[in-house]
Amino acid sequence: MQKLIIISIFCSFSAFSQQKYDISLKESRFFWQGNYAFGSKGHEGTLKFLSGNLVVSADGKISSGVFEIDMNSIKNTDQKDEKGQRDLEGHLKSEDFFSVSKFPKASFKIVKIELTTAPNKYAVTGDFTMKGITNRFVFTAIIDQNKEMIAAKAEIMLFRSRWGITYKTPSFFETVKNDLIADAMPIKLDLVFKKN
Repeated sequence: MQKLIIISIFCSFSAFSQQKYDISLKESRFFWQGNYAFGSKGHEGTLKFLSGNLVVSADGKISSGVFEIDMNSIKNTDQKDEKGQRDLEGHLKSEDFFSVSKFPKASFKIVKIELTTAPNKYAVTGDFTMKGITNRFVFTAIIDQNKEMIAAKAEIMLFRSRWGITYKTPSFFETVKNDLIADAMPIKLDLVFKKN
C-alpha cells in the first residue's frame, strides 16, 4: 500500500512539473511546394493543423511533441484561376498522391530534440506518418521560448516516394519527360504554441 502511495505521489509530481503548450491553429502555418523534376517551378500551397502540442519538462526543455495535419485542407496558392486551383487540389487528394479519402490525417511525433552548438537551433528527430506509412527523419528548427509561448521555424525536405507517392517520379528510364515531378518536396513550418 505504501509503495502505491509513493508511486502515485511521484506520478503526480511528474505531471505537475511538466507544462504543455498547445499549437495555435490560427497562427501556425504549414507551407508545401511541389516542383517539376526538370526546368520550371511547379506549385505551392498550404495545409492546416488539426491539433498539436509540445511538452516542456521542469528544467525548461522540450521533452516531447505530437501533431495532426488535416490532409483535406490542402490548398493551392500559386494559381489565380479558381478552376485550376480546384483541379490541382482534387488531384492532390486523389490516389495519385495523398489518398485523402482513405488517409484524411497525417501525424508527426517528436522522438528526440537536442540543442545544437548554435543558439536556439535544435536537431529534431521524429516519426512522420502519412498514407499509413511511418518514416523517421531528422531536421533542424529554430525555437524561441518563454514561460507563455514557444515559436518554432523549420525548413524540411521530404521525399514523397518514402510514403509511397510515386506519381510521375523520375526514374532511370524516364529522364527526358518535361512533366516529371521531383521526388523532393520542400516544406516550411512556422509554428506558435501557447501555454495550456
